[in-house]
Amino acid sequence: MTNIFSILKNLYTNKSSGWILDIEDKYIQPFLIQRWLIMNVKLRSEVRWLDKYIFSLKPKQYLSLAWSCIPKQEKMPYIKYIKKEKKIDTVGFLMEKVKKYFQDDDNNWYYNEPIVRTAVNKNMAQWFKFFGIKKYYWNKFKLDFDKMKGVGM
Repeated sequence: MTNIFSILKNLYTNKSSGWILDIEDKYIQPFLIQRWLIMNVKLRSEVRWLDKYIFSLKPKQYLSLAWSCIPKQEKMPYIKYIKKEKKIDTVGFLMEKVKKYFQDDDNNWYYNEPIVRTAVNKNMAQWFKFFGIKKYYWNKFKLDFDKMKGVGM
């Protein structure tokens, strides 16, 4: 039995293609191979090109094509698994107050949040004043705290 990592190792290191004939088609999964190859930043252009052939070629044909376009190395590189980037919500504290004020459940909030965010971005000082946000956040967003007192509105 051949696993995905032995196939990847051979793709990176084996200089002859004879090993491809020894693998049964049921062990070759082009989609998984493609998924692991795309995580190697140095191969992104080659892998994007290979992407066109995942479903149109037979497994051994795809493997041969992948083997031929990947530059050979001494050993297989360490491939760091790509994780989803965490999005930092700068006005999350305000969104929680708005959600609580409108008494929205999660499903309604999913549809209303983009509309509320645009309204908040248009006039942040009014929203901060309405919910009584602390001076720290006024300074953080470079808003004039005197507007909280009603001066200069």
